[in-house]
Amino acid sequence: MNNARNLEPEARLRAAQVNIQMGDWVHSLAPWQVISHMTFEWEASVWSAQRCYEKFMRIEMWGVSYFYALEQNPGRDGFHVHALWCDCKSKSRRTVWQTWFNRYGRARIEPVNNCDDVADYCAKYVTKEGAWWNVKLLGQRHPQNPPNLTLTSE
Repeated sequence: MNNARNLEPEARLRAAQVNIQMGDWVHSLAPWQVISHMTFEWEASVWSAQRCYEKFMRIEMWGVSYFYALEQNPGRDGFHVHALWCDCKSKSRRTVWQTWFNRYGRARIEPVNNCDDVADYCAKYVTKEGAWWNVKLLGQRHPQNPPNLTLTSE
């Protein structure tokens, strides 16, 4: 259900501003090269999904910086992953897909075509109510403080 219908016009405008600010901040973190959507065969809790995803990235995707959001499954219990990757040009998307599929479940791994992809990603997954997100930037990439993204009723 689209909760934007239930918001007052001022709150709807603020929610759109949050989407834009978050998209700009995430875009500024790194030159994102890949967007991935990854599921689990089982109904993974938010903590299980976090643990499995970060372990996968640490072991199979060593050297790759990432930003990811965990979103609740729409048709069943559990969570799935939406992520952005950079520093991953040496990784085969096909091989990564196969490794994830064999261990956890389905995945879709695609190149990021432009900064609008990152903005759309943030608006669709990261700023959703109940979404949980994290970032790991390696090497010279250091996170900056995110903007104040709090929605207020004022």
